[in-house]
Amino acid sequence: MALIKKISTISRNGDISTLLTLILKAFAKIDWSADTYLSPIIKKTSATNTLLIEALKRLKVYSQMAEKDDVRDMSIKALFKLVEGYIYIPIAELKEAALVVYNVLEQYGLSIQSEDYTEESANIESLLNDLNKPNILLAIAKLQGVSEILTAVSAAQNDFENLVLQQAEGESVKNDLASASQLKKESIADINNNLMGYMNTMAKVNPDTYEATAKTIAELIEKNNDLVKRRRKTNEPDSELV
Repeated sequence: MALIKKISTISRNGDISTLLTLILKAFAKIDWSADTYLSPIIKKTSATNTLLIEALKRLKVYSQMAEKDDVRDMSIKALFKLVEGYIYIPIAELKEAALVVYNVLEQYGLSIQSEDYTEESANIESLLNDLNKPNILLAIAKLQGVSEILTAVSAAQNDFENLVLQQAEGESVKNDLASASQLKKESIADINNNLMGYMNTMAKVNPDTYEATAKTIAELIEKNNDLVKRRRKTNEPDSELV
């Protein structure tokens, strides 16, 4: 009976990255340079895992962009609603100040939060610049809470733009980066087709050198496959982003 079993092909991208990292750590405890068959496999696995980790980071950025945009949208909505509220306050000074600020907001409209990322970013930057003019700042100073919300809008915009920059830099440097899903498939195939059979055989032929490492790898793969099984039983949704 084989010591090491095959990796479940429905493992998530993140599952495989974690598994490869642990397998590589198990191999790192021994010098395998004399094994001309195993050494290239370890080297390739290490290179693939590095690419997979980078791909997962890139995918994480994509998912975070939506979260950052939601924060940005909420701050924009809060700004509009607060200023609109001041317009109906029966205090002339506050109402006049609110109208000065609202006239600027109205040029952009609350629909700004529904625009695509690039257009929304450009309009928010323009809005912040318009609201930073001396006469507008005087009006804002009279409206309690507006300045604080504007600070929140600016912070949310900066957070989003920093993330966009991070994603753009990753794309420019790694424009030929294979997708995480493809790297996952390649990793599983390499281990299932090349590594597994060899380590199972060598663990029997030369147990003193190979058996301990083979057992460790077998345990790691078994834990991964058990995790996949539990996830399917609980109907937890799969995602290629993890």
